[in-house]
Amino acid sequence: MAQKQYIKYLYEVEGKNLAEIQKATGFNYRTVQKYAYQENWSEESLPVLNAENYPSLGAYIPIIDTWLEDDCKLPRKQRHTAWRVFCRLRDEHGFTGCYSSVKRYVRKKRFVMKTSDEGFLPLAHPCGWGQVDFGEFMYYDAVQKEQTGYALTVSFPHSNKGYTQAFPSQNQECLLEGMKRIFEYIGGVPVRLRFDNMTTAVAQVLKYRNAL
Repeated sequence: MAQKQYIKYLYEVEGKNLAEIQKATGFNYRTVQKYAYQENWSEESLPVLNAENYPSLGAYIPIIDTWLEDDCKLPRKQRHTAWRVFCRLRDEHGFTGCYSSVKRYVRKKRFVMKTSDEGFLPLAHPCGWGQVDFGEFMYYDAVQKEQTGYALTVSFPHSNKGYTQAFPSQNQECLLEGMKRIFEYIGGVPVRLRFDNMTTAVAQVLKYRNAL
């Protein structure tokens, strides 16, 4: 898979944030950001899903497609994993092939579903809209001991600019303080912000909101 497709795959299908993709691929942050948010994908750039390219699956492909397409109506935690697809094919339909072929097809099918016109909602980035991401990084302290830090980055895809603050932990307090510092530095607040995989911060917000 080409570089930009792989980054998009990790972002859309695997659900990894920008920092995780940067660590996994070794690409710089701007490259990862550019291809993760890529909107226009030609048909030629998508993985081939023709049955003849998966000889061990053969007639099972329509069954897999039905399960994965039906998953779109379900909560994420209730959807089929590649392993669950393999087990159902084996137990319910007598599939004798290997798990790796099922896993490979499921991942590519999900990628195509995410990036096709029918199943992908393009991300627009007008001027003044920002993206917030918390990423982990390693550094050495004054005594050369390895430490873990967390970088809060507010980026603006329209202008390809970004601003970062480093913190010792990743929580709601650091999120709000980091955003406050960055907004004061740039002299304004974005029209709209998109939070990239901020599960810790969102969980905190929902918790207090429900308590009101």
